[in-house]
Amino acid sequence: MNKNIYSDFNKLNIDYFDKVKSSLKDPLGLNISKDVNWIKLNEKWNSCQFPVVIGGTGQPILFLHGFDSSFLEFRRIYPFLKNKFNLIIPDLLGFGFTPRIASNQYSPSKIVSNLKDIINNLNLKNKLMIVGASMGGSVAINLAKEMPDLIDKIILLSPAGLFGESKNIPFPLNQIGASFLGLSQVRKSLCRQAFAYPDKSVGFMEEQIASIHLGCSGWRNSLASFAKSGGFAGTYKDIQNISIKTICGENDRILGKKEINKIKQIDQLNLTGLKNCGHLPHVDLPSLSSKIIYDYFCDK
Repeated sequence: MNKNIYSDFNKLNIDYFDKVKSSLKDPLGLNISKDVNWIKLNEKWNSCQFPVVIGGTGQPILFLHGFDSSFLEFRRIYPFLKNKFNLIIPDLLGFGFTPRIASNQYSPSKIVSNLKDIINNLNLKNKLMIVGASMGGSVAINLAKEMPDLIDKIILLSPAGLFGESKNIPFPLNQIGASFLGLSQVRKSLCRQAFAYPDKSVGFMEEQIASIHLGCSGWRNSLASFAKSGGFAGTYKDIQNISIKTICGENDRILGKKEINKIKQIDQLNLTGLKNCGHLPHVDLPSLSSKIIYDYFCDK
């Protein structure tokens, strides 16, 4: 595949993002979208541009979203923390609005490798702190293992993939599963499941945010490729000697009580449970989550 074709793939997603961001009904989603920068990486990544929200000044915090999500996931805590820290919020490789090349494979190791190159491109002067949500928690752990000297503290928000074994989903089941996740009613159901009180908390704005990136070229194939890789699993064993705080909602129906009890039993994970909160503390309880993040990262 030549460079012109790679460039066309990249431009498709940039053009799509530019088209749909003005359609966002959530003003906080529109606000965070204004701070998207397109970071051009080297030939290893086909000289493509990757979306990274960058805002604020001070100690840098890297925010890592969950499975089949995007930077928009952090829209509600962004205004609280932007005035106090330098926030860096990339879309993870193969997710969100990132460029997707049909011939590429999308796997945990590729996601971490892409993140490392984005971080190196930013030429940060200070150590990073990380907030990883759901699958992003496992990404944070793997990144800290790869770059231990650069990471200061980690907050895990309802971390997924800490335990268990990786399960590769072969073709064609991976493609069928990805297609299923693209169905409108499935998206709505998953969106509702993430909140503690969906009847009160979920409307058109939340459903739009959860699905708006599905229009990106290559969405289904990248999701299927990630499923075929087995995804993130058993990352707890990779935790380094680093300061960690974990936050889970007591109404988390995605992780479930059994998983949360496992987390509770591990002292290093330093679990705090939040009442009236589902799988997304930063969306369900943004003010409280922002305060916890601020207090933990500022506590020397």
